[in-house]
This record gives sequence, structure tokens and C-alpha cells, in this order.
Amino acid sequence: MTASPSMPHRNRTPCAVTLAVIVIALAAIAGGLWLHRYADRPADTSHIDYSFSASGKFTDAQLKAAGHKTAEVFSGFTGCTIERISYDEHRADGLLDLEDQAKAASPSYTSAIYDAYKRYGRDRIFIATVDFTCDGSDASLSAGEQSMTDYLYLDDDGKTWVEIDHGNG
Repeated sequence: MTASPSMPHRNRTPCAVTLAVIVIALAAIAGGLWLHRYADRPADTSHIDYSFSASGKFTDAQLKAAGHKTAEVFSGFTGCTIERISYDEHRADGLLDLEDQAKAASPSYTSAIYDAYKRYGRDRIFIATVDFTCDGSDASLSAGEQSMTDYLYLDDDGKTWVEIDHGNG
């Protein structure tokens, strides 16, 4: 008895479907493990170098608390390692001066930083530079080394820091 040309095809179809299902299942499991391990992990904040200039505005305890608040804010940057958080009072004053210049040049100018600075005063605004490296697993952050600025204000209790904004600039 001779097998028809379609017979081998029928015999392979269940095998091919089973193989395809197994490959898809393995890919889903691998993707799930990757997401669990990398995509949902918070930023590594275990080895941050904190660097603060001398300050005429804040005590050492306030600076330390502000640095830790910034680390808390940036801990949500999945796939990143926060390497350095620094505060330079001269730089911070210069950035606040730029806010004043922008407002003077355009009276309709507004920003969250300007509004907080005017509401709480210059001596309660902390502006940190945050240096970090990301692995590219978060689509909103590019892979590699980068830097952002974090803006905080000191609450009325003199201990609690509240984020105003963060970003490139």
C-alpha cells in the first residue's frame, strides 16, 4: 500500500501545532521572567554618592533629608542605577535667578518651580543634580549615563521635603 502525498502532511500538522504552542508558551514564560526581573525592579539606590556644597540655607540634617527624598523620587526609574545626588547652592541660586529673568522678560511666564519659589521663598528650595545610568528597559529613559535636575521645597515643619518637579534642565 502506498501512502498518498497528503498523508505525511496530516501526520505533521498536529506535531507542528504542538511545537508552535510549546515555542509560544516558552517565549511567554521567558518574557514574563524578564519583566518580573527587570521591568518592575526599582532603581538601584544602594550606592549613591551624596555631595552637598556648604549651605547658608539648610542644616546638614535638612540636606541629608533632601538627598534621601530625591533618591526616593528617582527610585521609580526602573532599570537604572542612581549614582550621585549633588547640591550646589551657587548653582541653585543661579537657576532661581533664571526663573526671575524669565518672569521679567515675559510677565505671563509660569512654571511649577517659579510658583513654589515665590510661595515658599528662595531659602526653602533645594535643587539637586541626579546622575544615573539606565539599561534601556524603561522605554521613557534612554540607555546609558544621564543627568536630571530635581526640585524640592522644604515644608513648614522644617523637616519634610516635597517634590516640585524633576527633569532635564
